[in-house]
Amino acid sequence: MKYLKLCFVLLLLAWVSVAEAQTTKVRGKVVDAETGEPMPLVSIVFVGTTIGVTTDFDGNYDIETREEVSEIMASFVSYERQTVAVKKGAFNTIDFKLVPIVTHLDEVKVKPGENPAHAILRNISKNKKKNNPAEKESYSYTTYTKMELDIANMKPEFKNKKLQKNFGFIFQYMDTSAITGKAYLPVMISEASADYYYRRSPKLSREIVKASRISGIEEDYSLAQFTGHLHVNVNLYDNYINIFEVNFASPLSEHGLMYYKYFLVDSVQKEGRKIYKIRFHPKGKSTPVFDGEVNIDSTTWALESARLRMAKGLNVNWIRDLAIENTNELINDSTWFLKQDKILADFTVQMRDSSKLISFMGHRQIDYSNVRVNEDIPTEIQKLDNDVIINKDVLQSDENYWQSVRPYELSEKEQNIYNMVDSIKNVPLYKNIYDIIQTALLGYYNTKYIGFGPYYKLVSFNKLEGCRFQLGVKTTSDFSKHVRLSGYGAYSTKDGEFKGGGTVEYIFNNQPTSKLTFSGKHDVLQLGASENAFTTGNILSSIFSRGNNEKLTLINSFDVRYEKEWWQGFSNSFALEYRQMFPTKYVDFVRPNGEVVDQIHTTQFRLGTRLSRNEIVVRQTFDKVSMGSDFPIVGIDLVAGLKDVLNGDYEYYRLELSVKHDFNIAPLGYSDIMLSGGKIFNKVPYPLLKLHEGNATYFYDPYAFSCMNFYEFASDLWGAVFWEHHFKGFFLSKIPLMKRLKWREVATVKALWGTLSDKNNGSLPNTDAIFRFPEGMSSVSKPYIEAGVGIENIFRFIRVDAIWRLTHRGDRSGQDVDNFAINFSLHLNF
Repeated sequence: MKYLKLCFVLLLLAWVSVAEAQTTKVRGKVVDAETGEPMPLVSIVFVGTTIGVTTDFDGNYDIETREEVSEIMASFVSYERQTVAVKKGAFNTIDFKLVPIVTHLDEVKVKPGENPAHAILRNISKNKKKNNPAEKESYSYTTYTKMELDIANMKPEFKNKKLQKNFGFIFQYMDTSAITGKAYLPVMISEASADYYYRRSPKLSREIVKASRISGIEEDYSLAQFTGHLHVNVNLYDNYINIFEVNFASPLSEHGLMYYKYFLVDSVQKEGRKIYKIRFHPKGKSTPVFDGEVNIDSTTWALESARLRMAKGLNVNWIRDLAIENTNELINDSTWFLKQDKILADFTVQMRDSSKLISFMGHRQIDYSNVRVNEDIPTEIQKLDNDVIINKDVLQSDENYWQSVRPYELSEKEQNIYNMVDSIKNVPLYKNIYDIIQTALLGYYNTKYIGFGPYYKLVSFNKLEGCRFQLGVKTTSDFSKHVRLSGYGAYSTKDGEFKGGGTVEYIFNNQPTSKLTFSGKHDVLQLGASENAFTTGNILSSIFSRGNNEKLTLINSFDVRYEKEWWQGFSNSFALEYRQMFPTKYVDFVRPNGEVVDQIHTTQFRLGTRLSRNEIVVRQTFDKVSMGSDFPIVGIDLVAGLKDVLNGDYEYYRLELSVKHDFNIAPLGYSDIMLSGGKIFNKVPYPLLKLHEGNATYFYDPYAFSCMNFYEFASDLWGAVFWEHHFKGFFLSKIPLMKRLKWREVATVKALWGTLSDKNNGSLPNTDAIFRFPEGMSSVSKPYIEAGVGIENIFRFIRVDAIWRLTHRGDRSGQDVDNFAINFSLHLNF
């Protein structure tokens, strides 16, 4: 809920709309005074400092500093230097018109030779192992990280008088970006202090977040993990730099000549050392690339500093502009190490350079201190269990602490952002608009203590129930921070049944999780649905049904579940589950002798285990959401059927294992893969077998078989693989007309192998199974395989897949087989 409130503050501020700047910022363009042509590679420097840049290939530049400066100078070979005064502590727009120096030269013969920048690149490559921090045996440092979120592209005029009256006080916080030249309003700021430890072998990476605070959010322990520096780590020595799930080719990549043209534009003296300035420019844009410059130390061939900016026209969503600054320092006679990193990203819905649409800008600056290289990592650090560790007192630091750890003073506007966001939340109009947005995003309309919804389950329909009406309620965290009550009631017109359910959750602790849950329901359920399938009553499953959504089972259930997270990355769940299942006219329970069974009872104990190394988790009061991991996530499920316990009819055992992993294959995109398998021991009725995951809708489900029907295949020993590869436009971006659409290619393969022992195979003519199978259901006599190709990023969020069934293609009694399916889905990706 707190995350939603923060997002709403940002959206609301986009409605309102410029004053002085915080640091000295200059932006402009350099042209030839005679021809008016833009001049690339011109040196721009603040007079009296070593702070400088070169113009890009359109003659543009931007530069800023917190240091005291008064003049800026532009210089280029064979042109007169120009020096212009700047207004300190403000945003300046300064364009230069350089005058050529007329000289008479004797004839000069130019012989072809190697690009001098290429020789420097070879030396960088030869010395990369020595200079790359990731190749050090070990190191540690302290970081101060400041992140800021801004709203940009706002109009000076603001005509809505009601909003002007309520939120007009924010105008005094406006600023201007040197990089984009746009006015912006800072609306969120965070600060974090952390210690970081690294060891190359055996691999160790630990960030200890000692202190954190975020404007507008109080006492949010979970968000502290995102205020450090680890989750966007820029190392220019890597071949590819992953930012916002986009793999950019690094200008220092071993394959850099494939992506960039390099130009040696200057050499300067800094603190007695000769520094080469190399400008680079992308050759093409089929792979995400930058434009910018790197400065290289001539003695060690190490990176001294760099300025990078995302090339325009890339197949990248939501990011209109991305700029990176990297500064290193010499910590002994031969070792260069990180001193400061800056990232600016301009996020927008519309990629065109339009002044009519609001955008968001994110700034992150990291300052490094107390660097120690090749020292032993303390034993207590090695024993910690996760990459990001949150100090228990992370939210308790006062202003005196922050002043002691900051490498520079915050400006008055930066300091006041904390108060500004809190003031916005106290405006009554804010609460009213917030409620509307909250209902649209979360599905529930919340009063102070109770929420009503979800709205997408109010009405639905299927062949078994006809038209279904449902209303649910649940308590909010204001009702209790430890107890959450929820329930719903439903009525369906075709079967005339009233249905419903309820849940009581008691949270002992949410960091790490310790939670007890009691739940019960009387409702229909789709057996064999995947973990990603629409839940019962979702209107989308009705609207986009393929027509085979009638094979539902009426169930009475009661569960007691306890979840215990021993430490982050290792958790167990213990559950006692009772089920009473009833047949329907579409799914019957019939013994081999023809006897009709009106219900079955099962009681089972379930032990779940989840293993996830360095998983990023967002924790709310009662729930937690996984944001993924760089390592495979393993799930182990053990189930024991308890005969004669609470009328349980069967004794059985079930073991199931799943492994999920996603990984980059730059520059060819990334893959998502899930492997699963299991075995059922003993004789069970078919509802307790592995009913393989069909898909009854036109929506794409990554963990279901698109061309498979429900109740088509069952197994008591099985293995499956679900694989997707996202090419991120690698091929389509090379086709002249297609690349303008920014579509992206996807390939999928899903395969299943399974067997049934005779004692459980209810499809055999003279079966010994407990129940005969529903007509058309059988074992997987040979591997089931389907494969597909798709296009994603259509209008930036639509994906369409064409999927072919490669095996088991023939129709059979009780099954109308679809050998081809079109699925679509919605995704928001960078």
